[in-house]
Amino acid sequence: MKKLLYTFLVGFISHFTIAQTPVQIDNEIDGDLYIANKESKQLAIIIAGSGPTDKNGNNPGGVNANSYKYLAEGLKANGINTFTYNKRMFAQIKKQTLNEETIQFEDNVKDLNLVIDYFKKEYPHLILIGHSEGALVATLASQNNTIVTKLISLQGPGEAIDQTLYKQLTAQAPFFAQTIEDIHNKLKKGEKVEDINPMLMSIYRPSVQPYLISWMKYNPAVEIQKVKQPILILQGDKDLQVKTDQGDNLKQAMPTATLVTLKGMNHVLKNIAVDEENLTSYNKPEVPLHKDLVPTIVTFLKQ
Repeated sequence: MKKLLYTFLVGFISHFTIAQTPVQIDNEIDGDLYIANKESKQLAIIIAGSGPTDKNGNNPGGVNANSYKYLAEGLKANGINTFTYNKRMFAQIKKQTLNEETIQFEDNVKDLNLVIDYFKKEYPHLILIGHSEGALVATLASQNNTIVTKLISLQGPGEAIDQTLYKQLTAQAPFFAQTIEDIHNKLKKGEKVEDINPMLMSIYRPSVQPYLISWMKYNPAVEIQKVKQPILILQGDKDLQVKTDQGDNLKQAMPTATLVTLKGMNHVLKNIAVDEENLTSYNKPEVPLHKDLVPTIVTFLKQ
C-alpha cells in the first residue's frame, strides 16, 4: 500500500512540476514550451503586447494577470503545443545593457523570426498568436512565410500607433491635441522632437522616439492585407485599450478573415461582469481567462 501511494505521489508531483519546458532561443531570448502532443508538427507561438510584458503576460507597470500562461495551458489542454517567450529587453535589463535609443519596432519582428527559425524543423506548421502590439509583429512575420500556417490577431490594433496615441491622449487631455499632432507630424517624417512638454515626456521622451518613428511606419490594416494565411481577428468588447472598432478596421481591410468579438472580455483576456472589475482584474492572477477564449481559438485552429 505504501509503495502504491509513493508511486501515485511521484506521478502526481511530476505531472504538476513539469508543466512546461524552459527553452533558450539565444543568449537573451528565453521562453516556455508547453507540450501537449509529442507527435504533433503544429506549434502555436504567443507574441506579447507592448513594453516589458513577459512570457506569462505580466508587466511591472501594473499587470499581474498570467494571461499568456493560462492561454498556453488552455491550448495545451486541448492538444495544441504552445510556446511563450520573454522579449530580449528582459535579459538586457538584467544585464544593465538596455539602450532605449537603439531599439526599433522591427527588432520585435527579427526576434520572432529567430523563434520561428528555432522551431521550424521540428514544427513545420506554426501558428502565430499576437496580442495587442504583438498582433502587428505577428502580422509582419507572417508575410511571405510558408512555415506560418495561421495568424491570430488577438486584440490587435487596426490603425497606426500615432492614431491610437492621439485618441487615447486627447481623450484624457484634449488641450494637448495640437501639441500631440505636431509631435506626430515630425516623428512620421523621421525627425526627433527636442521640446517635449513634461506632462508628455513619459510617452515621447527622446530615448523612445526612434522606436516610435519606426513603429509609426506600419498601419495594421494595410499590413494584414499582405497576409495569405487564414486569419482570426479576436477581440473583447470590454477592452479599454483596443476598442472593437479596431478589429472592425482589420476585418474591413481583410474581408476573408474571421472576426469574433467575445462579450465581456477585457484586454488581459478576463471576463468582466461589471465595469468596476475591469482594471482590478489586471492584478488578479487568480481570475481565469474568459471562458470562450480558448474554445474560439481551438475551433479556428482545427478548421
